[in-house]
Amino acid sequence: MTRLSSLIILSATAIALASPALAKVSVQGAEKMCKDAISKQEPAPKSVKVDKESTKATGASFTYLFKVKGADDATVKLSCTVDRSTETVSGIAPTN
Repeated sequence: MTRLSSLIILSATAIALASPALAKVSVQGAEKMCKDAISKQEPAPKSVKVDKESTKATGASFTYLFKVKGADDATVKLSCTVDRSTETVSGIAPTN
């Protein structure tokens, strides 16, 4: 009986301490935060699309590449980084 209890306690501890389980913000949540931040820029963009293949995740942040069409129909690529620990957009910068 104690052997089974120990196994259950160890399994529960491993699940609780697994890093993905501790992540506060999801990939989709961070993407939405970036879209919202880019959409609030002036002048307001016509469209904001994420390049899902360029999405990168580390233990500390998510990084996305967005294609943004401006009011003048010019397309710009922006990189957006979300800090996972603070759950905030930590940077938006143009890319080449």
